[in-house]
Amino acid sequence: MNMYRGHPQHVVIPDAQTTGVRSYREPAEPHPLQLTFLEEVGERGWTQQIAALLSAGRTGEAERLIRDGLQPFEGSLAQRCKGLTGDMVTIDGWADLLPILAEWEGPPVTAITLGLTNAPDLVFEAGQIHEPELLLGLYSDEAFPFSTACAEALLDECSRDLPGWVGKEEDVEFYCAAAGLGELNTALIGHKHRHFLRDGRDGVEGRAPGGYVEYVLGCWLRSTLFLGAVQRAASTLPDGCRIVAGAVGVNADFVTLIEPTRPRTAKRPRPVKADEPQFATLTLKPWVPRDDLDAVAGPATGSSLRQRVLQAESIPEAVVEVASPAAPPAPKRGWLARLFRRGR
Repeated sequence: MNMYRGHPQHVVIPDAQTTGVRSYREPAEPHPLQLTFLEEVGERGWTQQIAALLSAGRTGEAERLIRDGLQPFEGSLAQRCKGLTGDMVTIDGWADLLPILAEWEGPPVTAITLGLTNAPDLVFEAGQIHEPELLLGLYSDEAFPFSTACAEALLDECSRDLPGWVGKEEDVEFYCAAAGLGELNTALIGHKHRHFLRDGRDGVEGRAPGGYVEYVLGCWLRSTLFLGAVQRAASTLPDGCRIVAGAVGVNADFVTLIEPTRPRTAKRPRPVKADEPQFATLTLKPWVPRDDLDAVAGPATGSSLRQRVLQAESIPEAVVEVASPAAPPAPKRGWLARLFRRGR
């Protein structure tokens, strides 16, 4: 009865008509990605392709591949993904950046790090929306020579277990947040089919479970739409400022470099033929789960890896392409946690 709904111990018991209660309804014939994801190597190849596109700043291509994969799915998570468009995701507060920096009396800010993540200890309550967290850092050349370092040197520093700028943020009172991803983020956090063990216990044969494939696609859509929002915000970067952007601990991790488009000069040579990709492979460490995202000051966990990049002659979005579709392994969570150090 309604009179008991205000009682602190009142709970609502869902019935068969409640969305999400029924088991996932598998299609009569498997969708293409269900066959691709059936073997681990197939899933890894697909996700590495998306990660490479994001590392290259090619969000439009990544989003098209994800949405093409989502198209035949009809689960609740897929429907939520289909209803979320890029223009619905923004970086709230970014418009305050330039006015704040105009009054900043410290050294010029030459780099900003933006990392999308989730709190490690979420307390999930029914009806509560969990917006993803945005890890923010503003740096000057006193922390690292951002303004003079070439893209190759900057990305090489990113690959280290403890980049030289970690812990040297400028004390600028600026805050922003990723907006528009809350409902999708909450649905992904609460999704029941987050793992595919490939040992027969999933109850389907000859295909990857549809619920699992939807989860993987949803995770990569969240990262893709976030990067698109950052790229749009970067149109108002301070002069000479670069952005290191990425995602960490959200099952769709990547890192990329965004910087203002530099004017072309007549003497600049063409690096490769027009029909060849104008970027090189970004090598990242394999992803290994780690419980403590905040343990960023510990000893190095591995040798630094080399990353190489060739700047494209022209890039439609204000990004530097730094990865190839050959697809690097997913980055190690501990390394990315250091790169986008918590603190703001």
